[in-house]
Amino acid sequence: MNQTIGNEVPFSAANVGKCLCRKCPVQERSQCVSGKLATIAATLSKSPLNREEIPGLYCATGNATCQDLDPKQECICGGCAVFSEYDLANGTPVAYYCAEGYSK
Repeated sequence: MNQTIGNEVPFSAANVGKCLCRKCPVQERSQCVSGKLATIAATLSKSPLNREEIPGLYCATGNATCQDLDPKQECICGGCAVFSEYDLANGTPVAYYCAEGYSK
């Protein structure tokens, strides 16, 4: 099931699969993200998806639910397939969706 939450990027298992957030330096040291990634397969099998259980796809969900991210690290949103597919370079902000949310 695809959900659109607050903007034009569908919050779907397919888009979560394309998302680079799991590899993002901003999330690298997050205990919260690590815990969520440990159960990601089971999480993605649920319908509908629960944004609080998914550490990523912030361009669809808005700000991160994990509070221990490090926005001083390099954001890699620009290299993501979802970024190019949904033309996110023309939205606000252009990166760091985990901290700032996203709107088009």
